This record gives sequence, structure tokens and C-alpha cells, in this order.
Amino acid sequence: MRLVRLCAVHLPFLLLLAGTFEPTQAKAEGWQKSYPVSGKPQLVIGTGDASVELHRCGACRAVRIEVNWRERRPSDFLLKESQSGDQIRFQLDERSPLGIHFTVGNRHAPQVTVETPAALDLEAKTGDGALKISGVQGSLQLHTADGAVDIEDVTGAVRLTASDGTIKIHNLTGTLESRSSDGHATIDGKFTGLQVHTSDGNLDLTVEEGSQLATPSRIESSDGHVTVRLPRALPLDLDVQVGDGKVECALPVMTEGFNSERGERGGGHNLRGRLNRGGPTLTIRTQDGNVTIAAL
Repeated sequence: MRLVRLCAVHLPFLLLLAGTFEPTQAKAEGWQKSYPVSGKPQLVIGTGDASVELHRCGACRAVRIEVNWRERRPSDFLLKESQSGDQIRFQLDERSPLGIHFTVGNRHAPQVTVETPAALDLEAKTGDGALKISGVQGSLQLHTADGAVDIEDVTGAVRLTASDGTIKIHNLTGTLESRSSDGHATIDGKFTGLQVHTSDGNLDLTVEEGSQLATPSRIESSDGHVTVRLPRALPLDLDVQVGDGKVECALPVMTEGFNSERGERGGGHNLRGRLNRGGPTLTIRTQDGNVTIAAL
């Protein structure tokens, strides 16, 4: 099938690090470069439609970036990269010719693979590509406009914004701030703080044994069911309210308030109470969907 595609001009990715940022000549057989570091790397990476996979490289003292063009022409892309000390920037964008051009068949986006020391500060952004991060620790700011997110074995502070795509976060230790617009989210880990919002999609969240919520946490869903699994011994205050759905709780909560009425006076279902004499408040809100609180 012959497809007609109208290309839009991509907005440049806002880069936070100072320094020269020059276009780099890409080779047809692939592109790769190693960036030696003496301390904790600070990596800013942005891709348009290309997927990003980042993982630790053991005791290495360098960040290594590789681009697999996946049958695409390097001349179709603009690659910029630079290094200043332990600060590294990498940007890969598809060139956008003006007007209408023709594309025959499927077009595969490039794959960007990053190997890095375990400890780093990371800002990663993809426009229309998957984002996979594993085995690292530090401050991670992640953004994808349209692509699946897979995070595994990560320690630190994670801030994630995802517009359209499935989210899978496994074995996260630390704090999580996540906002997703459209897609199922499965999350588990040992948390000290949680701020999770989904607009359209079910949320399955497991707070593992050993978690200690140190600050008030919030879970929100505009349209989708929410399942939260909690350790039986976790001390916290529960504040649950649903607009159109029901609340089920399998934990021994010291109830302070419960309302199962519906309509103009009831305003939905809500549950307030203490678990293990109470602690930081865990607030759960849904506009359209059930809330299930289960025990590990």
C-alpha cells in the first residue's frame, strides 16, 4: 500500500546543560561513541521516534551510546552530541522536509542503546518511541509522548510523564512521581513516597514489604480501576474516594468514616481509617472505576 504522509516540524528538545552542541556525521553501518567520566554522569538524551534502552555496564567509567539505524538512512536524521566534564548530551531527530512526501511500506525507527555506570542523573525524552531503563540509581526524569515505558531494578527518585503507552515499573526502590494519559500501568517496589496519576487506564500498584512511606502519598485515576496491594504491617492513614464505582478493602482498617451512598447527597463511596495505628496519609481517588485494596 502506498501511503501519503504529511510531515510536521518537530520542536527542539529543551536541553539543560551548557556547552557546544554540534551536528555529528552519522555512518550507514551504525553510530557509536564512548564518553569517559570521572564522577557521576549527568546525561540528557532526547530522541524523536527512536526507542531508547539504557542499562548499567558494571564497573565501567564511561557512558557508551550506540545507534542502530534499523534499515533507515542516517541522512534522514540529525544527530547532535557533546560532552563537558561528566555532563553528556545526545539528541537524535528525524529531519522534516517541507511539504508532502511519499513512504512505501513500514518504516522502522532507529534504536538507541546506552550503557552507563550504575549511578547517574538522567533526563530522557522520546517523542514516539519506547523507553526502557534498568539497573541504575540516581535522579531520573523520563518523558515519552507515545511509547511503552519499562523500568526495572532502579533505585532513587523517578519522575515519569507518559502520554500514550503501557507502563511497567518493577522493583523500584525510592520515590515515584508518575503521570500517564492513556495506557495500563503496572507498578511495584519499595517506596518512601508515591504520586501516581492515570487519566485513562487501569492501575495495578504493589507496595512491597520493607516500604516506609515517609511523606503523604496520592494515587489518582480519572477513568480506570485501581488495585493497591499493601503490607499488613505498614502504618498509614487511608483516605479513599470514588465517584462512580465501589471500594473493597481486605486489610484490618480502624475505620473513621465510610459512605456507600450514591447520588446527589452521597457523592460516591469513600473510606477513611487507620492501618496499624496510622501514619502518613495515602490518598486514593477515582472518578470512574473501582478501588481494591488487597493485602500482600
